[in-house]
Amino acid sequence: MLDKLPHRTLQELAKKCGPLMSMRLGYVPTIVISSPQAAELFLKTHDTVFASRPKVQAVDYLSYDTKGMAFAKYGPYWRNVRKFCTHELLSAAKIDSFKAMRREELESLVQSLMEAAKAHEVVDISEKVAGLIEDMTYRMLFGRNKDDRFDLKSIVHQALSLVAAPNLADYVPFLGTFDLQVRFHASSNMGPSQGNVEF
Repeated sequence: MLDKLPHRTLQELAKKCGPLMSMRLGYVPTIVISSPQAAELFLKTHDTVFASRPKVQAVDYLSYDTKGMAFAKYGPYWRNVRKFCTHELLSAAKIDSFKAMRREELESLVQSLMEAAKAHEVVDISEKVAGLIEDMTYRMLFGRNKDDRFDLKSIVHQALSLVAAPNLADYVPFLGTFDLQVRFHASSNMGPSQGNVEF
């Protein structure tokens, strides 16, 4: 019914049925909102009622049964995790403590660009900036430089592709046991260094 462009199909359906529709996608009750006024009701007026993210098998698999902040059910646990992240991981003092490291990484990047310019080499700035961000992330998370045995970028790419891919079990939950699309069996071969990704 939804075809390859579900948003277009739902838009056409909303023209016939109105801006607020209720339907089932498999066993999952779903509300489709197609107007700014209705969206404001759900996202602003009654935001706490609809704050939790939908139950997705890939997220259960990747984040210890939705224990990570990004996908945890809205409630006391989520509020405590958010408070911990805000005060301990993302506070101004914590970010400021990495100032010297950021300066060091930036100086290293500028130096490499200057050397490339002297040698008349072509430089892919996007790649260099991505490398800079990756190096700084490694040092902030692990306190050391990037380790080739632990490829964070690859893990994140695998996790995102697993979460983004359509999964029958998200709509017909009892199929989750069988892993008919062979998504999680393949992902279990990510290796011990990659384990679970906490979102």
